[in-house]
Amino acid sequence: MKIAIFLSAALLVLVNFYLFYVYFKEKQIVDNLERLAVMFGANMSVLFVDSLILFFGALAEEGMFLMTIISDL
Repeated sequence: MKIAIFLSAALLVLVNFYLFYVYFKEKQIVDNLERLAVMFGANMSVLFVDSLILFFGALAEEGMFLMTIISDL
């Protein structure tokens, strides 16, 4: 689970880095409202993917835990 949390945080940081240093400089977006819309849209998409990563990480961790309990029986 700790790995999934680290991956989700790293993904969010990398997407924001890409937005600020590559996308906004390349597209030359001057309007602040449009810039905020792009940031919120990208961050909402990333947070959705992060929640999927955490959900499936928790399922995998629970499955490994159940496999160790069953193997002890």
